[in-house]
Amino acid sequence: MSATIDTNVEGGILTIDQAAAYLSIPKATLYTWRTRRAGFGPRAVKLGGCLRYRRSDLDAWVAEHVENFDDTLAVPEQRAADGVSLSRSSRPR
Repeated sequence: MSATIDTNVEGGILTIDQAAAYLSIPKATLYTWRTRRAGFGPRAVKLGGCLRYRRSDLDAWVAEHVENFDDTLAVPEQRAADGVSLSRSSRPR
C-alpha cells in the first residue's frame, strides 16, 4: 500500500487522512474539533464505524470561515469603548 495520500478525489467521500491533507491541517486537529469543540469543525459522516468527510462539506466549512476584515476591525474598538479589557486574563498564582 502506498504511503502517499490521494487528495484528488473528485467530489467524493474522503478518509480522515485525505480530509486533513485537503485542508492542510494535521489529522489530530480534525479529531480535536470533533471531540473537544463539538460543532466547530466540518461535518463528518460515519460509514460502517469509519469517519469520513464529504468534499462538499469541507468546502462549505471553509467558505463559512472566511474572515471579513470590516467586522473584525469594529469589534476591538467597540469592546475597548465598553471598558472591557482586550488583554488575556492571567492565571492565579
